[in-house]
Amino acid sequence: MRRRKGYTMQLDKKNVDRLLRLNDDQLRSVIGKLLAEYGVDVSRVPLETMDMSALRAILQMAGTEDVSRLLAMLGGGTVK
Repeated sequence: MRRRKGYTMQLDKKNVDRLLRLNDDQLRSVIGKLLAEYGVDVSRVPLETMDMSALRAILQMAGTEDVSRLLAMLGGGTVK
């Protein structure tokens, strides 16, 4: 999941599956970076206390549009 400068990772099924293989700390870190890249105010998201098993369950069931909506809802903002 390396990102090139100026490139935001697309949240398609393949990349969501990659996220699901990360351990909790790695997932928190990547989610924080993705939220910031998508324009979400990360300071409003309680990443350190977030239930990662619940997040994993949501990601497993979610489609691409669902993940984009989730990013927007977590930060109370909109996705760029």
